[in-house]
Amino acid sequence: MDIITKTGEIWSENAIGAVISLIKESDDSIEAERKLTHWLTEMNCQLIAMALARIDTELYQIYKVQGWRVARRDSRTICCRYGELTYTRRLLQKEGKSFYPLDCKMGFESRKHYSLGMIERIVESVAITTSRSASELLQSLAGITISHQSVISLKNYAGKKAKAYEKAFVEEEEKDKKPVQPEIIAIEGDGIILKNKKKGEVSEVHRLQVYEGVRKNGNRTELVGLRCFASTSRKELFAMAASYLHGHYDLSKTTVLSNGDGGSGYQFQDFEQMVEGCLDHQHFRDCYHVHEKIRTRLSFCKRELVDRIIRELHQTDDMMKRIPVWMDTARSYARTKADLEEVDKLQSYLERNAPYIPSLSQRGIHTEIHLGTAETNHRFYSYRMKRQGRSWSSEGMEYMVWVLTARKNKTLTQALLYHANGKSYKKMDRAMHKAAVQAEPLMSSEKATTSSIGSVRTFTMAMLPSAVLANGAPKVEKSSGAMRPSGAWVTPSGIPEITATMMPMSSEPGTLREDL
Repeated sequence: MDIITKTGEIWSENAIGAVISLIKESDDSIEAERKLTHWLTEMNCQLIAMALARIDTELYQIYKVQGWRVARRDSRTICCRYGELTYTRRLLQKEGKSFYPLDCKMGFESRKHYSLGMIERIVESVAITTSRSASELLQSLAGITISHQSVISLKNYAGKKAKAYEKAFVEEEEKDKKPVQPEIIAIEGDGIILKNKKKGEVSEVHRLQVYEGVRKNGNRTELVGLRCFASTSRKELFAMAASYLHGHYDLSKTTVLSNGDGGSGYQFQDFEQMVEGCLDHQHFRDCYHVHEKIRTRLSFCKRELVDRIIRELHQTDDMMKRIPVWMDTARSYARTKADLEEVDKLQSYLERNAPYIPSLSQRGIHTEIHLGTAETNHRFYSYRMKRQGRSWSSEGMEYMVWVLTARKNKTLTQALLYHANGKSYKKMDRAMHKAAVQAEPLMSSEKATTSSIGSVRTFTMAMLPSAVLANGAPKVEKSSGAMRPSGAWVTPSGIPEITATMMPMSSEPGTLREDL
């Protein structure tokens, strides 16, 4: 039996003994679970802290040969998904500059008590319930003690990152040399009125969604190629959506279907400017709002008449001739002057929007797309922002909108990672992983050599993968709708690059020699 196996068995027996003791000392099963959870969390954090210490040593060996020296060792506590982690790392200094290599590698941002993974969990919680409820749930279910003010602060932090990421994503779409060329795409827009914390004031959240079609997912229908945009600024929203459309699609070969309720900013000319240069643009007045308008204006009429007007609305080939007939019939049911005024208003509305009311089939457009999904997707925003936390500051509203949009686009994780300590740290992570994998057989060879002759070999930087040694700024690639750094790795601003040189090894196989 080798020493590693024996050590593992000893540890396992000790761990089993500790678990048995905790269970026996507990008064009931719930207390036992609580104690075991706490014990396992502490064990995990201790294990991770020791692993981070080794990684910190490896990083130091890489930078030491460039003249970087240890100024001091600092302890830090940060709340992660696996518990509250306390670890020690080196502060390196050179020519008046200093940084923590380990923090950069792990994505632990300065002055942040929470890791990116923990921030993601907290933000996902506050995206579906109020900040106070999120605070209570995190404490109850995950054992995380956090005030509702901190929850709000992290939500704003994530919202700011999400907004920056979405803008960067759109910019990269504009640079794409291979735009998608679907036959038909749909654009739907609408707004949500929310209460502002300023007494008596309201604000509007503007929304746009772009998709290429629909497909069945079990008993449900989902949108294909869905991309959502939302902002408290309509101008900013439409500019961002236009950049995405012209960057992601070849509109010269695409028919665009736009759908809106006809409100300010969601009319034909607004969408026409956005999709300039497309093969064909067909604009629709949202049927939900049209039907609601008819039912509201003709509330004094029999329901059978209202239903017949709505039905015939999507069957007639000459709407302008039919509208006066419908309205004359409605006037026969009027009992007051106010009723007649409602009919006149409805007639004016229908005649004004007649070019945009005919359905897809009435226009001879055959597609699986069913316009009107924007109203349904409103619930994703309105449930959180109208029913819960009913009034908002301007800043809080803006950042919550971007958080919800990132969750809708499934880009919240990418947004947090993309901006953590510079765009390049993920490339560093991959480079270090490759270096470790490539060095593993060399470590085994080192072990055999050390055992036979008791000498210490040197390990050159040439043994590291080229990604670690290369210089130059990373380019950004798109993968599954998310951006990731690729190509040569360059460290964030102020952090030194890795250059080819000698990296000494310790006499202990598989371990880099540590110098303070």
